[in-house]
Formats: sequence, C-alpha cells, structure tokens
Amino acid sequence: MKMKKKSVTKSIKMSPQQEQQIREQADKKGMNFSEYMLDCAVHGNQGITPYMAVKMQEMVNIVKDIADSLDERDYIHKEELRQKAHDFEDLCTTLTPQEKYNKLENNIGLFVEGDYEIWESLK
Repeated sequence: MKMKKKSVTKSIKMSPQQEQQIREQADKKGMNFSEYMLDCAVHGNQGITPYMAVKMQEMVNIVKDIADSLDERDYIHKEELRQKAHDFEDLCTTLTPQEKYNKLENNIGLFVEGDYEIWESLK
C-alpha cells in the first residue's frame, strides 16, 4: 500500500506538561511526536493499531524462532510455545470462515504427527 504524502500542517495548544507526557509516550513506542499523535488520533478507539500489530507480529516471530530452536526431546514445551504464539497471532488477524477451515485443515496434522511418541512420553 502506497503512503499518501502528508501535506497538511495543524497546530494544537497544550501545556508544557502535556507536551512532555506525549513526547515521553512517543519515545516509549519509538515514534516521533507527530507519528504518535496521528497514531492515537486515528487509531485511539481501536483495540489494536497498525503499529501495535507490527510489534506483536515481531514478538510472535521471535517466539516461533525460539520454539524452533528447542531440542526435539523437548517436544511438549516446543509445541506449547508454538501454540501460544499462534493463539496470540490469531488475536491480531481476522479470518474468514474459509480461512479458518483451511487453517484447521493444515494444523490437523500436528495432532497426528508424532502421536505415538507423545503417548509414550506421557506414560
């Protein structure tokens, strides 16, 4: 998606304390003052902003990488981490019923794959 050129400038009045609070919040999110103000104004009433979605996806990717690096003998922890990452990732995306069905169909193999080894490890 191509970004539209920002050509409108607006000024707002605020106290020095408000400006400092906004600047601190922007710094915490790694944003400049204008980016933070726009993000809050445009997405403030939504649960997840595009910025938050990107950061959450980055975190999910890190968790998946950690899960992939675990030793195969630690299968249960590995799958628990993967499942938590997938659950968290699902909060950020909206799927159509067909996409949900396709995802379920793709993941059903996880229950079949390695089933004997899992049952043996639980004895």
